[in-house]
Amino acid sequence: MRLNLSSSAPHIHPAFDWNPDVGTDELVMYRNPEFRVEGGLRECKRGKRSFKFVEDELWLVMHGFAQFRRDSGEVIDAEPYVAVHFKEGWTGEAEIGEDMRMSYMRCLGEPGEITPVLRDVANVGPLADWGAVSTRIIGISEKYGIQMSRAVAPRRAETGIWSCTPGTWRCEVKSDEFCHFLAGNSLYTNDNGEQIEIVPDTLAFFPAGWKGICEVRETVRKVYMIR
Repeated sequence: MRLNLSSSAPHIHPAFDWNPDVGTDELVMYRNPEFRVEGGLRECKRGKRSFKFVEDELWLVMHGFAQFRRDSGEVIDAEPYVAVHFKEGWTGEAEIGEDMRMSYMRCLGEPGEITPVLRDVANVGPLADWGAVSTRIIGISEKYGIQMSRAVAPRRAETGIWSCTPGTWRCEVKSDEFCHFLAGNSLYTNDNGEQIEIVPDTLAFFPAGWKGICEVRETVRKVYMIR
């Protein structure tokens, strides 16, 4: 597994192959306590456990199975390639039938009565047309996506699926962004010269202020959370 946590955009590949060390159930890629932002990989062992989410938290399940029962009565079945956006204040229990591993990000969000869920994230559709990338250099990259959830207040959690067709464009990240890439191939070149290769199952965290060039070689698709 390729792991680069000192990168301008910390990244891991292939994320699905992550095998936590004995006594460890989490790998933190990025953490900013000032803004209550964190992202990485996590494992939850088989059995029954309680959950209370203080911030919004996005999970993309990679392995295992669990059934979540919210105190309000909502029931959520989580399995591989299911994305779940737990809203601020979510409380309940989970019956974890098989050890679960997931990629995750958490940040400030807002309460919600319904838990947004996307199943079969690698294929779910149709994707809405989100227009062309405006900072193009070569070609015209078209964006498509599905928005799972978006907080009303600025600089709070937004989640969904994002896809982009080939082309080269200027990339200036304005909000912390968690990306679990599911398909495609692209190259991000930071203004400092660092190059980050993106292939399927790359987990990357682009902090606000990251600047560089993105070259999409094959249409990419990712699950994302931004704030």
